[in-house]
Order: sequence, then C-alpha cells, then structure tokens
Amino acid sequence: MQKNNLQLLATKDGSYTLYDTERQETYHSKFGATAESETVFLHNAGVYKRLTNQQPTAVLEIGFGSGYNFVHTAQHAMTSKCALHYTGLEMRPPPTDLARSLLKSNAPQLVALCDFTCDVLSKALPNSESGELPFDSLTTLNLVCADALDWALPEGYFDAIYLDAFSIKNNPDLWCKPFLEKLRIATKQGGILATYCVSRSFRDALTSAGYKWQKLPGPKGKREVLTASPTNTPDLTKA
Repeated sequence: MQKNNLQLLATKDGSYTLYDTERQETYHSKFGATAESETVFLHNAGVYKRLTNQQPTAVLEIGFGSGYNFVHTAQHAMTSKCALHYTGLEMRPPPTDLARSLLKSNAPQLVALCDFTCDVLSKALPNSESGELPFDSLTTLNLVCADALDWALPEGYFDAIYLDAFSIKNNPDLWCKPFLEKLRIATKQGGILATYCVSRSFRDALTSAGYKWQKLPGPKGKREVLTASPTNTPDLTKA
C-alpha cells in the first residue's frame, strides 16, 4: 500500500484532489478536479454520450487513485439508467480515510457510492483484482491493484480508456509505445482513449502504437488535452 505521503488539497473549482509530496504531483488538476474529470475524461472519451444514449459502456482507468473518476462516471450512469462496467488499475491505492474525505467532499450527495468505492479500496491487495463488484444492478467496479505494465487486459473489451496516470516525468513507462500498444489491443472498435497529456513524445508514441490522435481544448488551466482511437477504427466519436 501507498505510504502516507499524501495530502488533501483544494482545487480552484472548489473540489478536492490529493497531492503526492514525494512525486510533487496532484492526482487531479489543481485548477479543478471536477472540471478535469468532467471534460477530459467523461466527455472527451465519449462516455457521457454513450451513457446518455443508454449504450452499455466498459471503461478502463489507468491510475484509479481515490476513485473520483469512477464516482463521477457512475453518477451519470445512474442518472441515465445505463449499464457501466468500470475497471481501474492502481498500483498503490491511497489510504482509505483520505479517499473517503476527498470523495465525500466532491460528491456529498452520493454517500452510498462513495462508501462503496472506499470499501473496495480498503480491501485491495497487491497483485490482485476485486472482480466485478456490483454497486447496483447496472454499475460494477473491478479494482486491479497491480502494475499496469504487467497486468493482462482483455482484447477488444473497452469502449473508453481514461489514461490518468502520473505524468511522464514520474511514470514514463505508461506513456510509451509498448504500453500504448497494449491499450490499443484492449480497445473495442471505435473506442476512445482520453488523457490530459499532449507532449510531443507521447503523441509520437501514440502514432507508433497504432493510434490516431487529436488535440481538444482543455478545461480551465489546461490549454489542450488529447483523445486517440486505433487507426483501424472510424473517425473519433464526438463527445
């Protein structure tokens, strides 16, 4: 488990993130954790549109962290009455008390969903997965507590991938061609990868790994973000 080098930090949109004092990096944008989750992931990955249209959706998140992107996505699945199968990979889950504080600060109206997420986090064991745990009849969560580089992913399974790992500086292997090829193989035809990273080296790695990518306007504090789809799929779905 992650040692306690984390602090709860208020972001500029009034929501909270965690700050890793060792890596000197936040889990979500310091300009707005909720704004980043909403724009960069839920909308840009096409998940909001899919759920609104009641298309059952499988999401993979690289860098599950406190589980806030899951809670935010599951909230919309519940509103839309649409099936959501969510898999999160997290090598070092944060302390449950910090995750609980963050989730209940950011989503105080979703007590049961926040408690469910924290319960899953609290039971996470190294190099294991929780399996498909149901929150309700439509939403399931599978938390994988392992190195994403080593964990086998099902081929052609995910409609959307949230690539929300720590930055290239702190976690370079998750932004390179070999891992991106692994993600591409795990993506359904027409699936979308969404991320906050737009660096040149990452864009080059995406192209080499068989993706077509595009930059999109980012939320406040982030000029540009990025989406990508495998090159053998139709044009990127508009969120």
